[in-house]
Amino acid sequence: MAEKNNTFKIVVLVILIIAAAAGGFMGYRYMHKKNASGEADNVLATLKQVIPMLGKETDVSMGDGRDPLPIFEVNGIDIVGCLEIPSIDLMVPVTSKGDSKAGFAAVLSRSPVKGRFGLTGSKKDVFSRLASVKPGDNVAFTDMDGVRYTYSVTTQFHLKKWDKADNDLMLSYKVDDDTRFVVGCKRL
Repeated sequence: MAEKNNTFKIVVLVILIIAAAAGGFMGYRYMHKKNASGEADNVLATLKQVIPMLGKETDVSMGDGRDPLPIFEVNGIDIVGCLEIPSIDLMVPVTSKGDSKAGFAAVLSRSPVKGRFGLTGSKKDVFSRLASVKPGDNVAFTDMDGVRYTYSVTTQFHLKKWDKADNDLMLSYKVDDDTRFVVGCKRL
């Protein structure tokens, strides 16, 4: 009987240890996401001060901006503008190049002036609802000069070779090492 009691205590202890580890991991992920979101929120607040009409149509938006895009450093992060997708309630800062940081989108290719402008983000983060946008939804990118580029969603597709896509704006996230999910947009 004592041996059964000890076995039961060991099983309960192992279950408690596993539960505590899982809880700690979930807490870590929550805090990491909250901190990343907080950093992006702070950068977005700065952008709203630097670009007073951010999120609104302006006369400046009628022309083309500069190429390459102007860069503004905020908290050590090179920012080129802000991406907005109202249908999924998304407004995020865009970093200048490379893989996006948590809470940010990033330039993947070209520019809004040249066309075939590619932005990337994480499916688990900023682009978690990207697959729910529909053809006809509006998308806007505002650069650091306040030039606003407006687009309309035309298509969604999976792409193996990035250089084969031909849209004015492409929003994407990695599905796997070889494939990206892409939302294609045409400039209005």
